[in-house]
Amino acid sequence: MCDPAMGSGAFLVEACRQLASRLVRAWAWHRGTRPEIPPDEDEDLLARRLVAQRCLYGVDRNPMATDLARLSLWLATLARDHEFTFLDHALKTGDSLVGLTARQIGGLRWADAQSDVAPFDGFLRDRVRQVTEGRREIREAPDDVMREIQEQRYQHVEAWTEQVRLLGNATLAAFFSADRARARETARLNLGVMASLGPEQSWPRIRDGAAGLLAGKNALRPFHWEIEFPEVFGACDGGFDAIVGNPPFAGAITLLHSHREHYLDWLQTLHAGAHGNADLVAHFFRRAFGLLKKGGCAGLIATNTLSQGDTRSTGLEAILKAGGSIARALRRLPWPGEAAVVVSVVHVIRGMKFRAILDGRPVTRVSAYLMPGDLDQAPSRLWANRGYAFLGCKPLGMGFTFDDLAAVKGLASSIAEMRKLIAKDPSNLARIFPFLGGEELNSDARHAYRRWCIDFDDYPLSRQKGCTSWFALSDAEKAHAIADGVVPSDYPGPVAEDWPDLIEIIRRLVKPARDKDKRDARRLRWWQFAERAPSLRRALEGVDEVIVIPRVTQHPNFAVVAANVIFSEKVVVFPNSSRALLGTLSSRCSETWIRFFTSTMKDDLNYSPSDCFENFPLPKRYETDTTLLAAGTAFHDHRAALMIVRNEGLTKTCNRFHDTSDRAPDINRLRDLHHAMDVAVLGAYGWDDLADTAAPEFLTEDTEQDHRYQGRLFWPAPFRDEVLARLLALNAERAADEAARGLAPADATLGAGELEEV
Repeated sequence: MCDPAMGSGAFLVEACRQLASRLVRAWAWHRGTRPEIPPDEDEDLLARRLVAQRCLYGVDRNPMATDLARLSLWLATLARDHEFTFLDHALKTGDSLVGLTARQIGGLRWADAQSDVAPFDGFLRDRVRQVTEGRREIREAPDDVMREIQEQRYQHVEAWTEQVRLLGNATLAAFFSADRARARETARLNLGVMASLGPEQSWPRIRDGAAGLLAGKNALRPFHWEIEFPEVFGACDGGFDAIVGNPPFAGAITLLHSHREHYLDWLQTLHAGAHGNADLVAHFFRRAFGLLKKGGCAGLIATNTLSQGDTRSTGLEAILKAGGSIARALRRLPWPGEAAVVVSVVHVIRGMKFRAILDGRPVTRVSAYLMPGDLDQAPSRLWANRGYAFLGCKPLGMGFTFDDLAAVKGLASSIAEMRKLIAKDPSNLARIFPFLGGEELNSDARHAYRRWCIDFDDYPLSRQKGCTSWFALSDAEKAHAIADGVVPSDYPGPVAEDWPDLIEIIRRLVKPARDKDKRDARRLRWWQFAERAPSLRRALEGVDEVIVIPRVTQHPNFAVVAANVIFSEKVVVFPNSSRALLGTLSSRCSETWIRFFTSTMKDDLNYSPSDCFENFPLPKRYETDTTLLAAGTAFHDHRAALMIVRNEGLTKTCNRFHDTSDRAPDINRLRDLHHAMDVAVLGAYGWDDLADTAAPEFLTEDTEQDHRYQGRLFWPAPFRDEVLARLLALNAERAADEAARGLAPADATLGAGELEEV
């Protein structure tokens, strides 16, 4: 049994006690197998000493943690007249996630597809045989063997191990020496050439190369599992029987700052298909699974994000694809210590499948989402949702706007200046438009804009005299001229310089910064928005009202606004004003989906159409569902009137909605209408059983373990889980049906904005 991030050894101490208890029971069952008990020990203590020396393994990247773990096990196995149990061979220091297999070390490579540049297989076999034999003597030594003898044996074992360790470390040093695959491969090939020079020349250089990993900022000590614990991996079906622990939780940003440069690259090399945004705990799950023998089990603690997003796809999804299964999972466990943390406890078994336990209940199978069922992958983008959601425009330059707040800082023009320009030349009004961002949507009771912007759309910059007539150019030449921004003098369309007052503002306030932009399109076409959202512009033709949601928001509030504005890229726009669609998007079904799949920015949601709408299965025929239409209309109209009467925006209104102490009649009415809307949406899906039992509650730390829902009037966790499971199943069903009909959502629309950016 092993803990790959053992810290001070708490899990190993508890494992020692539990295994020792089972050993004592086994001795009683199999009479005559129990060793003689020394006078200063009893059965339990003798069992603990034997288990600690022969069964337990631990690794930690912190040498002090290794010392503390050793001390913890010494205290648990202390006998009055005996020396401390020898544990140096079993508790070691190193990075559990950075290391090579024996075959990789023998070939001086970190990927099996790489060629062997300097095979060391024969040398490696000899050393591993010596190390395995030496470690067998240490592990199987009698309880009364002198510590001095064990230490001498271990020194010999370490001397044999060190040369193999150096080869592995030097190979990894080649990987960490560069940020490009070609440069890394060159360094690796140079290592192979160096190794072929003979012992006197090669080993000092190999030692110097390996030493580089142990020096400098965020020094790295690799851990080559098959070399450090050869008795565990020596058999044809080698590996640990069990792995336990509480591995560290760290996101991508923490990884970049607290680990050696290129560490994230290594993790993605080690675990094929891993996402760069996955939490570190996902890699510990992958590593633990890879270290198990067939039938072995890894039980680890993780953040409750283990089943979400990139962490899920990197960890549990990959494990299940590789033949693993989740034997037992507890999705939400409040940390028993002082930290206000909710964790998940997950047990993964290699190569076996059986009826599993989820939150104490038997289920047929536990998915990568830590839900009952067979769905492990991310939900598919649906063809049916094409053309529904668009990101707004990104000017990239506050100088495009007339904004009194930005004007004070000299970053934009004031509203008063805009009025003067229009008074001076009324034609300027043709290229000045209302500009609506996420802040106004959340804070203004009427969602009113307070800014205006200059927008030249895709117009060229200027006309040039004395060149070939526009009408003499080929279509390709015309397109090239428009892209360059300079067209012939007889060009029939408008150009930006037709509005000299406005282009002068852009030239003064936008161009200096855009001249430094590394992207050619933004630098060369400085008078245009960086992202013009052409698909959105086309979709808005002839549309009077749209549904919108701020991209960054505390609450996922959808609203209806007029379409005759320029929408900021901080706004997601649905060119549809259907109150049935509004009701569906505003329902708790939708919010459950959004909170599970969207990313966050600090404590706010970062709503992305590709993450949480293009894959969201809308109810069939929702547009003609009169009950849903009526419920969505009633909710929207009451909320709009309430906001105007109180002069409060969406955020303040929603805060009051979730405040258990706010019992104002208009807020209570809003709560009732929201519940009726939820019931209508559940009914539109055909889930009458859920519609009959849906009951939102004011969730607190005592009743809700997920911090995202604490302090909210929402469905309890079991109900949310059931809704999410059904939505996932419906997504899979819809995606399979669309695939059977040859419909491809990724090719059918550029509506999400992210695709447009690409």
